[in-house]
Amino acid sequence: MDPMKEPAPAAGWLDRLRTSWFPPAAIVGAFAAFTSAAWRARPAQRLVPAPAGAPPLPRPANQPASSTSSTRQLPRRYARSDALGTLGAPYARSLAGVAVGPADTVWTLGDDEVRGFGPGGGFIRSWKLPQRAACLTAGPDGRVYVGSRGRVDIYDEDGRLVSGFPAGDPAKPGFMTSIKVFREEILVADAGARFIRRYTSEGRQLGTIGTQNKTGSFMLPNGYLDVAVDAAGVVRATDSGRHRVTAWTLDGSPLGAFGKFGQSNPEDFTGCCNPVNLAVTPDGKIVTGEKAGARVKVYEPDGTLLAVIGPEHFDAACTHVHLAVDSKGRILAGDPVRREVKVFSL
Repeated sequence: MDPMKEPAPAAGWLDRLRTSWFPPAAIVGAFAAFTSAAWRARPAQRLVPAPAGAPPLPRPANQPASSTSSTRQLPRRYARSDALGTLGAPYARSLAGVAVGPADTVWTLGDDEVRGFGPGGGFIRSWKLPQRAACLTAGPDGRVYVGSRGRVDIYDEDGRLVSGFPAGDPAKPGFMTSIKVFREEILVADAGARFIRRYTSEGRQLGTIGTQNKTGSFMLPNGYLDVAVDAAGVVRATDSGRHRVTAWTLDGSPLGAFGKFGQSNPEDFTGCCNPVNLAVTPDGKIVTGEKAGARVKVYEPDGTLLAVIGPEHFDAACTHVHLAVDSKGRILAGDPVRREVKVFSL
């Protein structure tokens, strides 16, 4: 298992205080972050896919630099290489998720519709969903798994519904905000219950992740929980109220966490509740998405910062940056305000 910088947080008087009221520093940080985002706001620009082999687009003179300190060189640098949202008609109202399946097929969710793109960005197919959907993922079997209020539905690559099951407690349907597949298990982030549920493909609940501490749940002031799984089966989850990325075994045992609140150092998480979104690269690096202002960062599993993709790439009003990573390590970042999936390559 991956070593982590800090042990799993032990609950005490501070945790109990946090669950009833945000940390004063976080309130100040949120105000500062929102103010900064407002100064950065610009009219949304329509991005056009870059030609194959074209160099990265230059940064306009009036556009802010990356949030990485200019005096500090990070090990990785990502450049924007494409924008899937400009291929064909963009979603009219929403962009709720992005996922990568076998052969780097990209699936997006928005306007109660799933759309598929090839690894080069070419449109493949789409299908409508019968109910309001909140999240999606792609399994190693090529199927697309969609989470909605109290349900998980499973579709084949052609959009045919093949199975599904209710999720959550019988008296309280789950509020699904993220879903992932690892081997024979389906992991569902239930933000209403504030923990992760483990299911079989038939819908039998195997256990939970995130309940094995004294508070019994994640802390989610923003009402959103994201989950990712690496190749070794280590489960990563956002604990945004504590400004942490947490790690767990599949059976729910805590492995540790990294992250803390801060405004000055790029490796820290700002605002009241960051990071919001999460993904894992093929080589085991952790990708995080933040809001107010929106940015994407890449870490070693121990919390060492490797790269920052700055707020100049996203709308200032973003409250999510939906994340996925393909087999080549390209980061797909969904901007739900501009309804685009931006692609960043090393």
